[in-house]
Amino acid sequence: MYQQPPAAQRGRAARDRLLFTPPARLGWTFRSRRALITPYTEPPPDPEIIRQQAAARLNATQMSWQRAKKWGIRPSLIILVALVALAGCAHAINPASSSGITIVTAFILAAPGLGWAGLRYAQLSNARTFDPRHLYQAEHGQWEGRVAEHERAELDRVADVPEWGSADLISPRTDVYGGTLAGWRSLLTVHGASILARQPLLVADLSGQYALAGLAALARDARVPSAEYVLPRDLNRSGLLTRLSGHHLADALAEAIHAGPPGTARTDRAVDVRVLEQLCTALAGTGVTPARLAAAVQVALGREAEPGLLTDEEEHLIGGKLFGDSYQSQIGTNLVRLDAFLADLARHAGTTPPGAPPPPAYCTLFAVEPGARSARAELLAALVIQWLTVEVTATTATDPAVIIAGADEITRQHLERLADACDRRQVPLTLLFRHLRGEATAMIGGGATAFMRLGNHHEAEQAASFIGRHHKFVLSGFTATMGSSHTTTSGEEHGHGTTQSRGYSTTRGWSEGDHLGEGTWSDSGTRSRESGRSENWSTSASQSDGTEWSDATSWQRVYPLTEHPEEFLQVSGHFS
Repeated sequence: MYQQPPAAQRGRAARDRLLFTPPARLGWTFRSRRALITPYTEPPPDPEIIRQQAAARLNATQMSWQRAKKWGIRPSLIILVALVALAGCAHAINPASSSGITIVTAFILAAPGLGWAGLRYAQLSNARTFDPRHLYQAEHGQWEGRVAEHERAELDRVADVPEWGSADLISPRTDVYGGTLAGWRSLLTVHGASILARQPLLVADLSGQYALAGLAALARDARVPSAEYVLPRDLNRSGLLTRLSGHHLADALAEAIHAGPPGTARTDRAVDVRVLEQLCTALAGTGVTPARLAAAVQVALGREAEPGLLTDEEEHLIGGKLFGDSYQSQIGTNLVRLDAFLADLARHAGTTPPGAPPPPAYCTLFAVEPGARSARAELLAALVIQWLTVEVTATTATDPAVIIAGADEITRQHLERLADACDRRQVPLTLLFRHLRGEATAMIGGGATAFMRLGNHHEAEQAASFIGRHHKFVLSGFTATMGSSHTTTSGEEHGHGTTQSRGYSTTRGWSEGDHLGEGTWSDSGTRSRESGRSENWSTSASQSDGTEWSDATSWQRVYPLTEHPEEFLQVSGHFS
């Protein structure tokens, strides 16, 4: 049963009120208050509409002026002229008559029409000189003032809304790839605090860099019931192995020992499990501890165990008929392998039998101590994962959430088994991978996926490929052609000519009279001479210029990555 933190022990500082609040989040995203204000619905003034209104106003005033000329000026002038003429005639007939009254009457009768026409003409003049741009600028300025006033009112309304919002999770399982030590510490602090506000938390830091330091300090400051264990130093105090039954301990040790690269013989693992189960059965009477189990392996190998760890009956059983001579000769290699792993594990677990295992704290933190890479650290990491899988599967109390930092150290099969157990119990699981490579690539896509800064371009390409691609059209070619031509033609023509003609004609004739012997002789001649000269000049010139310009563009459908790999090498985080 997990310890429940009293409400009075929850942090009440402003920082804690922001961190220890559900739902579970990966971090914080900036959300400007301006994105929360209600947009101003009134559209800005349209200059085209104002121009059309000005044109309609001008047309209306022109029509009004035409009506005023027809029905205002003309009748008024006719009345005025008629009455003035009538007054003049009356004065001419009777000088004593009062013509002034008639003239005043004429002006009074003509004044309304003339005044109406003058008003319409003034309106027409204003419409002709009106510039729509001035009205647009005035209306646009008033509209901007109303927009600014609305924005000020909306900003006052959301002034108390925090600008940093939660980056909430969308799936019970979250895989985080990449990141630096500082980034992991920040993520574990924020993410772990949000989970603790709702349910217990189990954290396994397998990175060897103590990435959970910030979360551990925050839990202490907020007085959350927590237990922190550094492995292998606190292996005995943590009760990590004492909480497991003999059967579970045998399975966990065998899986941890064989949690290496693929290709390990299944038969070796099965024989190791069988040997460990038999040894645990032999030690079940007085309790199974790593130190007693290591001593039992040594006795099975024919060596003496450390005094005080095994009883005489246990030593006689294990060294005698537990396995038998023929069987013991076949499992020599398995016993040597178990001795190599259990001897180091027993040294850190201690020789004194531990008391009752401590109850699971509301916040339980396991961290592998910093150091060089070793088989011992790998064994401890695998044991922690096996313990977490058993704990999640067997718990009957409030289901805890699980966070594993440095999941790269665990094989895919063991991570999948843990993920299946968490999924079956609806336990939130967060896996932090330092790199996106190897078996970590096979785990991607099991839930929500978060990418922090990645180490190299190969991992960045993997992340970009996971997010996916999309179709779009891009400009693939541009061609510009320009040409010009110039033609000039000129010509000159000059011609002249002379014409001359001469002519001579003679006419002779005889005509007889009425009497015999009488007649008339006639003789006439005509001379003519004509001469002329003509001359002409003509000049012609023509010139033509031409310029040609043509543009051509081509677009191509491509299928690029939605996110460029460079973004995962430069930005601090990206969530998908």
